[in-house]
Amino acid sequence: MVHQKSSLSDKKLLTKLSDFSKNLTQHHHLENLSEFLLHDVCAADLFAVPKAAYLVNNPDFSCLKGVAGYHIPESFIKGDHWNNQKAFTSHMKSSQFNQKVRSVQDKSLVLEGKNLENKKIYGLADQLEIHDPLYHIWRMKHDNQGVLIFERPQDFGTDQEHLLRFLYMLSFCPVF
Repeated sequence: MVHQKSSLSDKKLLTKLSDFSKNLTQHHHLENLSEFLLHDVCAADLFAVPKAAYLVNNPDFSCLKGVAGYHIPESFIKGDHWNNQKAFTSHMKSSQFNQKVRSVQDKSLVLEGKNLENKKIYGLADQLEIHDPLYHIWRMKHDNQGVLIFERPQDFGTDQEHLLRFLYMLSFCPVF
């Protein structure tokens, strides 16, 4: 019986995640595509992440850039944001947390060891007021690194692996 319940949950997750590639392809022209994707990923009906910051680290040019932020109290609640692109974009420009993340422009993170990495990431989490932070760093094209710092969701267990695997989709979004 437990296996069947898990299977139904996985089927629902797969259906939800399969929409991302369609949206990514159909809306590739959007400058702020990463905001759309991050909003979906963090939503209550997917991974229920209360607060998240997406940044791109470029060691070659010694640059760390904040790209998109999500905070549940500032989430878009006026319907499907994919079909309300102008309203969503305007909303994200007025989101204080999104703007705080986007204002991050610093020297690149030089990740030379786990302790140094943790110290720098947790320093950014403090700066962005992300409580009980988790993070994931992944390789992107052109030797960039994607960085997601996020607040631990309630009941976050088996979903963590799905979330971390999905983050690579952000690599297909323009950095604006």
